[in-house]
Amino acid sequence: MLSRETYQFPFSRYPAIRIVLLLISGVLLGKVFSGGYFLPLVLFLSGCVALWGIKKVNVLSLNVTLTRFSTLLYLLLIVVFGWFRIAITENDQLSITEKWLNLHPWESIEATVVVQSSSINSQGKKRSDSQVIFTQKDSLHTNEKYNVRLLFEGQPEFKNGDTLVVSGTILPIAEKRNPHEFDYKSYLSQRNIHVQLKVDELVEISTLNNKLNWAWWQNKASLKIEEFYQEHTAPLAKALLLGFKQDLDRETRQAFARAGLSHIMAVSGLHVGFIVAPLWFLIPTIRQWKYGKVFGVLILGTILFLYAGITGFTVSVLRASVTAVFLTIGKLYNKSSKSINLTAAAAVCILIFDPTELFSIGFQLSFSAVFIILLVLPTLQHWLPLWLRIKWYAKPLMVVIVSIVVQFGLYPLQVFYFGEISVISPVANALFVPFLGLLVPLAILGLLFSLLVPGLGFWLSQPFDAFLSLMNSFVLFAAEIQWAWYETELISILMFPFWLFLIWTIAAWRVPELKWKLCIATLFLGCAVQLSAFFSSSTQGVLTITYFDVGQGDAALIQTPNRKTILVDAGVWSPGYNSGKSVIIPHLKAEGITKLDAVVLSHPHADHIGGILDIMEAVAIDTIYNSGFEYESNLYQSYIQKAEELSIPIRSVKAGDRIHIDPAILALVLAPEGGKFNSDPNQHSVILEVIYGETEFLFTGDAGEDQEERLLENYADLVDTDVLKVGHHGSKTSSGFDLMEITTPELAVISLARQNKFRHPHAEAIQRVSQFSDSLLFTSRDKAIILKSDGEIIWREEWE
Repeated sequence: MLSRETYQFPFSRYPAIRIVLLLISGVLLGKVFSGGYFLPLVLFLSGCVALWGIKKVNVLSLNVTLTRFSTLLYLLLIVVFGWFRIAITENDQLSITEKWLNLHPWESIEATVVVQSSSINSQGKKRSDSQVIFTQKDSLHTNEKYNVRLLFEGQPEFKNGDTLVVSGTILPIAEKRNPHEFDYKSYLSQRNIHVQLKVDELVEISTLNNKLNWAWWQNKASLKIEEFYQEHTAPLAKALLLGFKQDLDRETRQAFARAGLSHIMAVSGLHVGFIVAPLWFLIPTIRQWKYGKVFGVLILGTILFLYAGITGFTVSVLRASVTAVFLTIGKLYNKSSKSINLTAAAAVCILIFDPTELFSIGFQLSFSAVFIILLVLPTLQHWLPLWLRIKWYAKPLMVVIVSIVVQFGLYPLQVFYFGEISVISPVANALFVPFLGLLVPLAILGLLFSLLVPGLGFWLSQPFDAFLSLMNSFVLFAAEIQWAWYETELISILMFPFWLFLIWTIAAWRVPELKWKLCIATLFLGCAVQLSAFFSSSTQGVLTITYFDVGQGDAALIQTPNRKTILVDAGVWSPGYNSGKSVIIPHLKAEGITKLDAVVLSHPHADHIGGILDIMEAVAIDTIYNSGFEYESNLYQSYIQKAEELSIPIRSVKAGDRIHIDPAILALVLAPEGGKFNSDPNQHSVILEVIYGETEFLFTGDAGEDQEERLLENYADLVDTDVLKVGHHGSKTSSGFDLMEITTPELAVISLARQNKFRHPHAEAIQRVSQFSDSLLFTSRDKAIILKSDGEIIWREEWE
């Protein structure tokens, strides 16, 4: 009987694959065991000495066991090196000056900075990421360089490369305070920014006039684009050619993402490919020259260096350039069949230089896309019949296929990071990407010629201008089509290994001894995904309440045992900011919540209804319940009008009402009483008691002692609770002794800002609450608070 040979992956043909996998393992290991770089350094040096000793001994004996052991040790050294690199990178993040500044928030300093990039925030104010070259505070000063984010009150005129002297206040960088909230501190950290300065006075601006500085050429190119292109296409041209996305508004960015064309707005692999493409056409000719290969590498390096410089040496361009260099060298030296190995080698170089790149979205998306194309496309091309491959429309068809392959392959990452998938993407890419290969180089030539022959530069730019105008119209149209994109969520974290094995299965389809094993593994993981999704959705019996940290306001989300949702208050509003957009909607999207079964607005103040307008636009709402207290404010009137436009019923509730959402819970309205006792909306707050099994949760809005007295007169027997959302952010006039004596909560939650003009919480209120409560939590200190109940016990779930 013939024995079937076991398939083994040919690692010897792909050494870079093995190295990059081991290096990634080491980086992840270093993230888990973050205890400094001393231990991995000792292990690495010890391993090197041991490997050297084994090699010396084995030269004489040629022992098989020693050879295998030395190979294993070599592989382990790569893992330890990855651990060491991430440890030393994270250890050196903050300079002495940055550490000192972070210890002195809200103090004033004077700094001289060089502008690196600028943009306008949602409030219409300018912000700039700059490099500090001189810092002075009182009599202390230093020339140590570090990066800073500057926040201006208006929109002062300056350009990249200009030198500014500013006087400002050190602002602490806001950390992530809610689950699924944008992590601003982490975002700035990835940009190597650890200091934030609110500019109180712009003392001096020194315009950049040095033509040897890349910023001068960037500014020159930006001005030429504004001169040659139409007003609505100039921001697109700057983004596509130079990587300057600061002028793109939020709506345009979102439209391109939903049309599946956002990748062309980020200067990266696609653009580098357009730059390199002309050289690739010349490679067959260059290879025949005596020093053609060396000449080709030098030309490529020069072109990519110049392009990286004009785009500001962004990480994405450098990443793509390294990959392009490796692939072009492979093409020049007839090693194109090893593109997978060359791409892995590029990843190795990038991770050695900066291991934190592993955790950047750009690194993950770009390298995943390249590997998916290299693995899956050959199999799909083999499946296509020969007659189709030789047709004139074969190339446009391949663009569509590549777009579908990339969209399919990146599905888990796109859902995990963005929660949206573009359905129209293959069509959009087929319509526009092929033309970019011709028009982008032509537009870049137009910019170059504009320095010598402005008229010629203008005419060379016009085809690209017309193209951008057409593409922009299509994108804005496509983004409004209902089926063009859809929101979704990752049903299980096991989707990542399942998808990985699915891609491997397609790639190995022509290797019979491997494909069936991968098929079995893929099917097994597919079943595991379904089981995981089933068990996660079968959360019958668990009530979850999330008390959001919305600053000086209130907002809480109740998720009932039968997957119904109640939002109690909608957070704060201020010019350019509201809790709905920044905190609540991201949470709803991440949790896969597309409908709120009830929204309870305790009273009409802006710190309780602040995010309601954006929430009404973002998700479906069954009914809004309010106190019925009419209030003269634009925000209150706007949400009443918006509800009418969207056909959302508004129901004013009073004591004794019940909100019927889920038969597993009892949602009782204990206030207001139905009359008007004074002119204060706080004293007419909706007070809601949520009962699940043996556990009770009381929400008191901004009720003061007057309303508390009425509450005790009517419902003293019902307010003995397990969890109390303390009224009016812990103010002196709330949480009276009588109320606390009867409620006796095991846990009390106070929602407030760390620094607020009302000086909440008041010491007297805290003393009263603490006297009758076993535990006291503050959103200002403890961030968002997640409590769960199975009907018998209540526990807190950590989310960080």
